[in-house]
Amino acid sequence: MPLFPPPSTATLPHLRLPLPLPLPQSLRLLHRASRHPRLPPAVSAASLPLPPPDALLPNQATGLVAASQANFMRVIVSSTAPGLEQHQGTDLLCLVRALLKKIRRRVLVGDRVLVGAVDWTDRRGMIEDVFERRSEVVDPPVANVDRLVVLFSLDQPQPEPATLTRFLVEAESTGIPFVLAFNKVELVDDQVYSVGARIGSLGYQQDIFLFFISILS
Repeated sequence: MPLFPPPSTATLPHLRLPLPLPLPQSLRLLHRASRHPRLPPAVSAASLPLPPPDALLPNQATGLVAASQANFMRVIVSSTAPGLEQHQGTDLLCLVRALLKKIRRRVLVGDRVLVGAVDWTDRRGMIEDVFERRSEVVDPPVANVDRLVVLFSLDQPQPEPATLTRFLVEAESTGIPFVLAFNKVELVDDQVYSVGARIGSLGYQQDIFLFFISILS
């Protein structure tokens, strides 16, 4: 005979779940953080401005994240400590400091960062902090974008209206100025004006927003 026999289903009371259902732990934390503005979002960058060059140590630099691959970031040096100006423009292969990963502060392509423990000979360093972002795009994840370019071809392949609409909606949702460009104009010269008219009917200013380009011109 088992020590703990299963209870009879006939004696179980009918359970009525409350509505709304309680949030999971992770969602409760996000909800609680949204009610407290002093709690920064998990993926937000620091609000610190760029330091002046004379505030940097000889093994420190500030730079722009130009590429990301696996666990490495390629940083182009923009400022160094006095006397090390010859290293400006140098590419550094950097890892991200473990503390930034622990507090879930993401480092994105386009971020301006503080690099420490710089080895100027081997061109390596450690990203120690992320400075204030002007803008951020979720997909693809990039930061400090000044302008977006939505590029479609007029032929081979022809643009799909549903895909074009999705890209336009996503571009508008970022709040970043953007333009729409169509290439391969030389293949469909007779469609340029009709495409421009349709885009203009959506409320976009064609002379500012829309561009037609060709590799032949």
